[in-house]
Amino acid sequence: MYDFLAQSLPRLQRLIESQHAAIDLAAEKMVAAIGADRLIFAFGTGHSHMVPMELFGRAGGLANVAAMLDDCVLNGGGATRSSRMERLPGLADILWDEYGIAKGDLLLIVSNSGLNASVVEMAQRARAEGVYCVALTSLEQSRANTSRHPSGAKLYELADLVIDNGAPDGDALLRYGELGTGSFSSLSGIAIAQILVAETVRRCVACGIDVPLYQSQNTDRVTGNAALFARYKPRIKHL
Repeated sequence: MYDFLAQSLPRLQRLIESQHAAIDLAAEKMVAAIGADRLIFAFGTGHSHMVPMELFGRAGGLANVAAMLDDCVLNGGGATRSSRMERLPGLADILWDEYGIAKGDLLLIVSNSGLNASVVEMAQRARAEGVYCVALTSLEQSRANTSRHPSGAKLYELADLVIDNGAPDGDALLRYGELGTGSFSSLSGIAIAQILVAETVRRCVACGIDVPLYQSQNTDRVTGNAALFARYKPRIKHL
């Protein structure tokens, strides 16, 4: 077996078991958002934005997810630029206002370190606005390093609910000499995202709640995707 799989798969299983209660509560909040016709916002910078992308506009995905995919904090807008932007105080308020998050919505913030200004201030704004905030972050890395926000706060200290992504400090599972590689946070983050969606759908069906769920458009099967796009496009920025 490849070294990365040998290290990551058992770690992922242990992680899901340890985070069972937090994942259950997050799924409960997602069900409540669907039942109340509210949006689930998802924010991440750098590579952490892959988890919001995984939740957004995809086959088998929830149509009420609004991923906050602003170019200024994504690698596609420039890797070194986005790294500087995510540390910029004041940016979170600009993005919050741009996307129109409101009380009753749910906010998922994904950040492996949870140390930079954008995620810290996004969580602070959620607390001030009364928006329930779920953080997906590495507790090991966050606790081992210093906050880069003037307040000294870290994401996990501000969120209403924390799901630990199980990544080690530095996010590298493997060491070859002096080199660390084999990043774990993307694997665990996307696994948790898919678990959350599947569990949310299961609970909605069990409770008789209509689930706004996209299906694959690349088959001959008829879907309700067009109606979902029409329903959410006025409310979700990137649709």
